Amino acid sequence: MQETKPPPRVPGWEVLRELGRGGSSTVWLVADAEGAQAALKIPDRPAEGPAAVLDIEMRAVGDLRHDHVVPPLGVVETDAGPGLLSEYHPGGSLGSLVRAAGPLPLGQVITVLVPVAQALQALHEHGVVHGDVSPGNILFTVQGRPALADLGSSRVLGGAEEHRFGTPGFSAPEMADGGGPGLARHGARSAGPAGLNPAADLYSLAAVGWYALTGRAPARTASRAPLPMILPEVPREVVELLEAGLDDDPQRRPGAEHFAVACFRWAAPEPLDLYPAATPEVARELPTRRRAPEPAGKRVTGRRLAVAGGSLVLAAVLAWGALAFLGRGDSPAPPTATSTPAAEPDVVEAVEPMEVRRAVESIGPARAAALSSLEVDQLASYSLPDSPAFEADAALQEQLADQGLRFEGLQLETAVTGDISQEDPRHVSAPIRLRIAPYRTVDSSGDTVATAEGPTVERFTVHLELTGQGWRVRQIEP
Repeated sequence: MQETKPPPRVPGWEVLRELGRGGSSTVWLVADAEGAQAALKIPDRPAEGPAAVLDIEMRAVGDLRHDHVVPPLGVVETDAGPGLLSEYHPGGSLGSLVRAAGPLPLGQVITVLVPVAQALQALHEHGVVHGDVSPGNILFTVQGRPALADLGSSRVLGGAEEHRFGTPGFSAPEMADGGGPGLARHGARSAGPAGLNPAADLYSLAAVGWYALTGRAPARTASRAPLPMILPEVPREVVELLEAGLDDDPQRRPGAEHFAVACFRWAAPEPLDLYPAATPEVARELPTRRRAPEPAGKRVTGRRLAVAGGSLVLAAVLAWGALAFLGRGDSPAPPTATSTPAAEPDVVEAVEPMEVRRAVESIGPARAAALSSLEVDQLASYSLPDSPAFEADAALQEQLADQGLRFEGLQLETAVTGDISQEDPRHVSAPIRLRIAPYRTVDSSGDTVATAEGPTVERFTVHLELTGQGWRVRQIEP
């Protein structure tokens, strides 16, 4: 039986409850005087001063900011030694979700794997490998957005650090035997010690995918049952990608970007149903499912509710981000031709920033109107027909219509948050903030089936193209 730890005393913070324990630390939920919550990780064996606690994770993240990487916030002193604060993700972990709900549907697995693969690509380009990609280190917001946490095992490529083994069942075989080749194709500068390299992260990610689909970690190659024997209905493309990621030879594993593209092609992503693993406190905040009695003849299944709430909009935005990959690498560029030819705009040498800012600000209300009305013609008021952005929202409209659902009170606000980059006179990109206000999802009878309390804020990069009708969204990247 696990020994009960007394809560630490943290000046300036109230310790609310224990969130969980890892192999070498305990994590607590804390709140400051204004009620802002954070996760506090305290090592079981206190390090020599705050710098030692922060060294690995703070160096690993550095100036990297990614929506799917949980950033460390800083260090605090406690009566149990220094502790590391990080953003609190109340939706729990992938491990707790699978333990509570069992194996996930393929669409939900895609919603987890694609953003995590994007996060790994960003880390690898930043010169860092994670070192412990595992179900317990993939956390969720209440909207179902996954983020990669706990960079305590990460290493800066080329650094001389001690040997780490990761989580049993999810660590690459070379991490236990001193490493091997296979870094050049991943764009890394050099290998870390003891097999800690980008290819090792990809093995772990494939193992996470296997776990999410089957409920258990994969065995090593020699003793691993073929995935179709466990899941007879699994598509061939799923088997091929996961087996490639689990290859004993690091050189034969795909890179993170390729993994994200191939994974997104498996099927349509679906929002996560976090309810089975949620605590009572968190369950009240979830927009993805509501356990309220339904009148006879109007009962909605859990699966339907899972796609009815606030995370449905976020899942569509995620689809935009994943589709953005299709214009890179060995994939064809996304089409941008309009269905009805429009008059060509006057060619300009320089873009007027205020015009772009006004165009971005108009995206939110126009998108909210299109997703509320379910009229496909309204999509062209802000997105380029036949573009990834247009197709993603058209699919979302169709999904809502097929299920007899609609959004009520949906309000989206978009704004430019940084410098506008001009690619040529007709193409620009800009960082944007998307704010989603509270809203309801109702069925054809007007009954509420889910409520998104919000507000929530997401950040993306938008790519715009100038048409005869003005600036239109071509694609969105996370």
